[in-house]
Amino acid sequence: MPPRTTRWPIEPHTQAKHLILERYLKAWLPIMASFNGRIVYIDAFAGPGRYSKGEEGSPIIALKTLLGNPLFQSPKRRCDVGFFFIEEDQERAAALTEELNQLEAQFPIPKWVSYEVINGEFASEMTKLLDAIERRGKLLAPTFAFIDPFGYSGVPLDVIARMARNPSCECLITFVYESIVRHGGKPEDWIQAHIDKLFDTNEWKSLLAGPDPKERMVKMIELYRKQLTDKAKFRFVRTFSMFDRSNQAEYVLFFGTNNRKGLSVMKQAMWKADPLSGQIFSDKTDAGQMVLLQSGEDLGLRYQLQEKFRGQGFVAIGEIERFVLEETAYSEAMHLKQKTLAPMERESIPLIKVQRPLGKQNRKGTYPEGTTVMFL
Repeated sequence: MPPRTTRWPIEPHTQAKHLILERYLKAWLPIMASFNGRIVYIDAFAGPGRYSKGEEGSPIIALKTLLGNPLFQSPKRRCDVGFFFIEEDQERAAALTEELNQLEAQFPIPKWVSYEVINGEFASEMTKLLDAIERRGKLLAPTFAFIDPFGYSGVPLDVIARMARNPSCECLITFVYESIVRHGGKPEDWIQAHIDKLFDTNEWKSLLAGPDPKERMVKMIELYRKQLTDKAKFRFVRTFSMFDRSNQAEYVLFFGTNNRKGLSVMKQAMWKADPLSGQIFSDKTDAGQMVLLQSGEDLGLRYQLQEKFRGQGFVAIGEIERFVLEETAYSEAMHLKQKTLAPMERESIPLIKVQRPLGKQNRKGTYPEGTTVMFL
């Protein structure tokens, strides 16, 4: 339920969400700035900038992530960076403007970095922006959009789809599952219409009527994933589920991208927030007390690799990396080589054979480009 006050207490799952956002932006901003003349960050449902006890909101986190990166501290222009913070509530928009003014007074903001607080509704403001760009025959600059509503309304899939038509646009969307379940069965036409627009279909109604809560959640998440893939045409969609203090499903983060590098970086960010599975955070586990992933081998990934590649002969390391990135919950950067392949190669009876390219040192535990692996 949306808070009624200008500021409100932060929840642990919100802190986990902000951790994912910050870690992703730390990688995304310098990568994009190195290859583009302009990049854009959009924060929809931006809020007041701080929570009731002073914790930073996503707009402040995003801007400080840029300002704290050494790449952007040089007075030499890297590329133009535009921050757009969209907030419908007038008092929250005013509070956010004040927070940003205070930030600018503390940290020098380069001339090539700009920000704007837009007091308006996300769908209409985004539609205006896309209309203006399309009238000029242009594409949206490489964009990361954090779309973080309180409930089921205001995030129509057709707007997300228009954004996704721009090949360098990525979206991190809060899908408020709890709100859909709580309100979706009510008879009011306007509620039904909002949820229809969220999914761009009314198929959700039959799923909501399902008797098994766990199955209902799985099917509802799968429907939204399908819509982001089939209707919005995102090539890759990744999810991260958030649970409240009662361990009930609160919402699901959906990340949509057309870029394999973006998918890789987001999976790493999600694994930092949930070192056990890279997919779930519960308020029952405080964000400050999350355990680190054990440094040893990951047997789950081992079994998936054996199931996929055993009997196929030597397989290129690039294809193995692609499989882990695109078809498993694991991170190819974090879990594949040192946590899985190296222990398999070092077993007393090795579980893999490795052919390293000519000119490279034939050392166990290293898998440079050009390596091929046979799973035994």
